[in-house]
Amino acid sequence: MRQITDAALLAGLDADKPQLRAVTAAAATGDLSAALAALRGHLAGREDPAPALDTLRWAGHVAGTDAAARVIAAADGLLTGRTDFTDPAHGKSGLYAYHYLYWAQPLVHAAALTGDERYVRRFAGILDAWYASRDHVRGEWPGLHPVWYTLGVAGRSQVLIQALRVLGTSVALPDGTWLSIVKTLLGGARWLAEEHDTFRHGNWQLTGCSVLAQIAAFLPEFSESAGWAEVARARLDDHLELDVYADGGHYERTPSYHTMCLGSLQIAAVVGEQYLGWDLAAHPRFAAMHDWLLSLTAPPGWVPPFNDSHLVWSGEHLLRGHYLLGRPAYKELAEHTLSAERIREVLAWLPARPGRGAPADEFAAAPGARPPAGSALLPQSKFAVLRAEGGDATGADGLYAAVNCGPLIEHELESHSHLTAVDLLLCGYGEPLAWEAGGPDSYDDPRYHSWYRSACAHNTVTLPGEDMAEDHDAEVGFFATLPEADVLAAVHTGHGTPHRRTVIFVRPGAAGPGYWLVDDELAEAGAFQWLLHSPRPWMPSGTHRHGYRTARGPGLLVLPTEPHRVHEVRTSEGPCTVPDPAARGSAPGTLHGLAFGYDAGPAAVVLAPFRETPPPVEVTAEGQDVLVHTGPTTDRIGPGRLVRVGADGVRVAALWQGDRLEHEGRVLLAGRGITAAGLTRTADRLTVTAECRARTTLTVGETSARQVRLSGVILPETTHGAGGGPVRVVLPAAGRWTVDIERSR
Repeated sequence: MRQITDAALLAGLDADKPQLRAVTAAAATGDLSAALAALRGHLAGREDPAPALDTLRWAGHVAGTDAAARVIAAADGLLTGRTDFTDPAHGKSGLYAYHYLYWAQPLVHAAALTGDERYVRRFAGILDAWYASRDHVRGEWPGLHPVWYTLGVAGRSQVLIQALRVLGTSVALPDGTWLSIVKTLLGGARWLAEEHDTFRHGNWQLTGCSVLAQIAAFLPEFSESAGWAEVARARLDDHLELDVYADGGHYERTPSYHTMCLGSLQIAAVVGEQYLGWDLAAHPRFAAMHDWLLSLTAPPGWVPPFNDSHLVWSGEHLLRGHYLLGRPAYKELAEHTLSAERIREVLAWLPARPGRGAPADEFAAAPGARPPAGSALLPQSKFAVLRAEGGDATGADGLYAAVNCGPLIEHELESHSHLTAVDLLLCGYGEPLAWEAGGPDSYDDPRYHSWYRSACAHNTVTLPGEDMAEDHDAEVGFFATLPEADVLAAVHTGHGTPHRRTVIFVRPGAAGPGYWLVDDELAEAGAFQWLLHSPRPWMPSGTHRHGYRTARGPGLLVLPTEPHRVHEVRTSEGPCTVPDPAARGSAPGTLHGLAFGYDAGPAAVVLAPFRETPPPVEVTAEGQDVLVHTGPTTDRIGPGRLVRVGADGVRVAALWQGDRLEHEGRVLLAGRGITAAGLTRTADRLTVTAECRARTTLTVGETSARQVRLSGVILPETTHGAGGGPVRVVLPAAGRWTVDIERSR
């Protein structure tokens, strides 16, 4: 597989295929040159099979556009310059990435767009230099060869499949280079099939076996291709069962590696459907991976860069998901985050599905539906999302929080997990509000361990002079989402002692603004630091002791509920990447850190988002309760409860601990077995949302009921309360119920 002679290559062909008669006839006479020329002619003359993502099909669509001009400019930049595949100056990890050859791919694309032989000759020179150096290069990762390891073989093979498709017909591609491409693909497929004969976790094997399927589909002329396809399908099925959580998240819990694996599965699904007789997309976890991405996507269209992730924009991934699955919510998100031209360009890479029309026409004719806007706990991958829709048509200005509650996940080289737990990222008004460093551009970055991976670059709690332990998996003790508030409670022992964090998202609405309350406790740990980072600089709020705000909006107002317990405030800076909406990518940024120093005990902080200027928020502590004053309303948040009071009385209430909620001696809600309940009152209506673990009677302290509905069904007047008493409603079984009470005036 590493050193394939001409004769061995020809011997690997399936001599029974009628289209190879000229090849086998020449080989039988011993004329290897004629046999190879016949093979090249055969591959150059066929239309199918084509790669799943076909450069020629794409080039026919984008020729003459700005996208084409950008590709050609990138290729022009590669026409000159030094190429050295053994130079350690590429970096410890960079040398391996250099051998993927992705950086040379613009030459193939430009050749497809223009037919200019300069691009063909330059790519040939690069490939010849790589082929000559592949036995001499040495890497610095122990036991890992820069050429013969899974990502290297897979990445390079994807480039070479496209090169063979586009450049194989060009007289400017020397026969020797063409032969090196074919031998590299043959050897790569053999290596991948042998290397991955049994399952192992992680993105390497999944990606490698997707490419193995692509080679099997693209080069069916080789007698081993059916065996390659069999190995690829077996491992991909293994990964869908064991490397994808039931909630759809990828095993490594890193969004950009999730989309890397999702993209690999999508391509495998396309080649499988087109050429291998597969229906990979029918596996339920294939769709679940798309739904996971949809759940974590923030209102502007990106997914937070948790762990080693780069910034992921979901639109193109869900666009390809719509091509395969046809789900209306995927279409809607793609249309709201991608331009019409970009949608057509992405779909131009893809073939028409069997029995269907052109992908762009199919997409245009398909129905769309707004994605689910609710909060969600992803219980196996252990992320929580707390969100409220915005006021614009797309919801892009809504409020959003995501919390990482999961463990460190091993990897066959180095883990992609960071040393952090219960860290949260916030978004509002279309911008990141609380942010983290994410992954570096290169793992060779000297700050990788001291900054990017360390807890100090995350929105969590740290101990002085210590990093978090690798064993930091959080136990989610409670999660509830109600119309009035979302609540997440989790605990981990990554500091050697329990760290309990509760995040309460008070939803915005007519009754008042939205904000987050983050409540932490490290009772046995001594002094600790409470960390929050933003892509905007911090400055004192000016009106609150130890209150801080971002220097401009959209931003956050940060208010400790007990400022007298904060013994130190520090700010810091570090590198990060931030969203670049215009490019649907990312740009270098500065992460501005804010650290509150606390002694042992609780630390509760209110985070109030603002679009342009901070809202008029005041915070006080009263025993175990936090009082948040927002103009005409006051929220009292205590253990397991929230009550919002305005000039006209209680407007909003929520309960998530216990089975009884009172205010000023009056019962608002009560019911044995209630796990969470929320109440919203207006002038003429009171609505209760309740979750219960079994049949129970819900008591609502409303004395002016005119009509009561349970999940839309009008109930008898006997439930309304005799003589002005409270409303009592039987909730028939475990579940989530809505009680709507029309109030008498």
